[in-house]
Amino acid sequence: MAIISRSKTSTLRNILSTEKIEKARRPFLTFLKVSFAIGFALAGIGIGFLYAQLQELPDIKLLQTTSPSQATRIYDVNGELVSQLWLEQRTLVSLDKVPQPLQDAFISIEDERFYRHIGVDPIGVMRAFITNIRSGGERLQGGSTLTQQLARNLFLTHEKTFTRKVREILLALQIERNYSKKEILEMYLNQIYLGEGAYGVESAARSYFGKHVEDLTLPECAYLATLPKAPNDYDAYKHPLEALSRRNLVLNAMADHGYITQQEATDAKNTPIELKKIEVQNAPYFVEYVRDELVSRYGDNVVYKGGLSVYTTLDLKMQEAAQKALSDGVANAEVVARKNRLTNIPVDQPIQGALLAMDPHTGAIRAMIGGIDYRKSVFNRAIQAHRQPGSAFKPFIYAAAIENGYTMADVFLDTPVVYPDPITGQPWRPTNFSGKFRGATTLHTALMYSINVVTIKLLEKLGIQPVVNMARRLGITTPIKPNLTLGLGTSEVTLAEMVQAFSALDNQGVRVEPFGILTVKDASGKVLETNSPTGEQVLDPDVAYIMVHTMKDVIDNGTGRIIRRLGFSYPAAGKTGTTNDNVDAWFIGFTPSLTCGVWIGYDERQSLGKKQTGGEAAAPIWAEFMKAAMEGKPAEDFQPPKGRENDFVQKKICLDSGLLATTFCPRTRVEVFKKETAPTRLCNLHSGVEGEGAVPGETGSEGVSTQPGDILGMDQPVIKSAPVSASATPGEEEEPTNGKKPAGAQEAYPDEGF
Repeated sequence: MAIISRSKTSTLRNILSTEKIEKARRPFLTFLKVSFAIGFALAGIGIGFLYAQLQELPDIKLLQTTSPSQATRIYDVNGELVSQLWLEQRTLVSLDKVPQPLQDAFISIEDERFYRHIGVDPIGVMRAFITNIRSGGERLQGGSTLTQQLARNLFLTHEKTFTRKVREILLALQIERNYSKKEILEMYLNQIYLGEGAYGVESAARSYFGKHVEDLTLPECAYLATLPKAPNDYDAYKHPLEALSRRNLVLNAMADHGYITQQEATDAKNTPIELKKIEVQNAPYFVEYVRDELVSRYGDNVVYKGGLSVYTTLDLKMQEAAQKALSDGVANAEVVARKNRLTNIPVDQPIQGALLAMDPHTGAIRAMIGGIDYRKSVFNRAIQAHRQPGSAFKPFIYAAAIENGYTMADVFLDTPVVYPDPITGQPWRPTNFSGKFRGATTLHTALMYSINVVTIKLLEKLGIQPVVNMARRLGITTPIKPNLTLGLGTSEVTLAEMVQAFSALDNQGVRVEPFGILTVKDASGKVLETNSPTGEQVLDPDVAYIMVHTMKDVIDNGTGRIIRRLGFSYPAAGKTGTTNDNVDAWFIGFTPSLTCGVWIGYDERQSLGKKQTGGEAAAPIWAEFMKAAMEGKPAEDFQPPKGRENDFVQKKICLDSGLLATTFCPRTRVEVFKKETAPTRLCNLHSGVEGEGAVPGETGSEGVSTQPGDILGMDQPVIKSAPVSASATPGEEEEPTNGKKPAGAQEAYPDEGF
């Protein structure tokens, strides 16, 4: 019984022991089950998360069809880059255009295992981590591969989140599966932002070194590779010391990885970073003029992202000469203005200026400046500002007179006259700039010396409408006041209109439309548009030739003669212009191949000060520009219209009678006439017989002398009714000369010449 009892006891103990073990294992088994369940759940969640991220990733094939944003490039007439229009300043280049040292530099510092990883590089991450720890915490290297950076730049944002990092890795893996290393590197080098607004290595090469990427030296290649890490911090324009230090670090890395020798690295590190930005904003007013036209035709998206190539009419050398001439001229005007500054002109108010030059035969704009500083004022005074032209308007009056049968030898009396203003009833007494009167004066002399009274008398006799019509035909589109103050240039115009109108005189009566764009190509090189000159015959070539012959004397002997003093010797014609109180100063002139207009004045229409006339303030700017623009070109003179050379005759006339000069005439000039309008009678004022001869008076379009009172009754002041307004009476700019005779002239008045 005892044995049985012990056996039962042992069995009971085993059962109890087993139950204890099972009871002890149950929590562990439960933990394992729960852990496996959680693990499977987390794996499912992870797989689901990754699957969701994969579903939201952009299609990698878009890399083959999507063109990155490219800058529109604007070139001058000689193919020189003027400026760029961009949201992202980028120019794509193939990898074979990228020098090997530049490729090696980027790989050395950004992703040394580029050719060995699959898009993600855990070894590289650990290497970068250790390198940065050893450097004392400074982030010398990054953990992202070039492929990851490409994925981030093309498809993702730069926010530092777990989701973005996962997507970046997944995208990098897909890119590596679909593209070769060469293709990936080419895309990366064209996409990466490198500071100064430059995207890609070609734009960066031009922005920092003023050259194409294939022309970069080893030190320059190393410098560009410093920029992906922190473009602003290593911008050599802003932080030269930091940029140099980082550049040398790249060179060391290139040597460590065997891309260059230690000696090459040392030599390169001893080379300073010499910057030269080629993407400067040249000709900003012209660029804006072109941009406005492009946007109106193609829209903002194409202009700023489409990579257009725009070939323009601008000549950068002329543009630079224009900028210098205008800047220097306005600076001189500022000096004079400070000496004569009126109390109501703020000291910080700058004198403004504008210059426009164009080919008179094609309308191609060669230079355009719309103000002194584009950064401070984008208002383009060359095409937008409406200002009174003063005496620069007078050629339109004289051209209308020639067209209507007058000759430049016709004589008018430069004597006082009074006109009532029909609105106010107040008397208006037009005067000359000198305040003096000359008596009998030819139209040639009146235009050459810009004589107001003669011009107004001619306008009254000719009528307003022929002058309005002439101005319209030549290119003036702004409103014109239909009254006698038109003779003093009171109707506002733009500089562009004046240059176009004078170009028609230069171009034998053919008015051409100014234009700035020659050809536009898209990013693939396809021609989108090509522009050619458009012109219209608006004036008889004979009339234009006579006007040019007379306006040459403005420069040679008249109000623009300072141009010859300043050394411009080419055959040229033009006209000065000055408004009341010297508010506006103009000079519009031309050679056979180039027309240029200059305006200076205050935006607030304040006086420029004493002696700040068109001849003193604007003409010197014109002269300095034209000297540079015409340098090296043949000195061509103006020619009569082809096939009409025999339509003209030259006659020596008496400046008092306007008739053929005798040996007794004291003042003479050789004048050009159309055959049918040339005088045939000898001067009846200077016969050489004492007591004989008529009193100097006015001649009509037939060249027949009359007594002073016979036509207009101007032997003494009279009141003539005329539709005028005395609200604006610009002056003219002839200058006192203390009686000295202009070189080359056969006439002299006490208050004319130098």
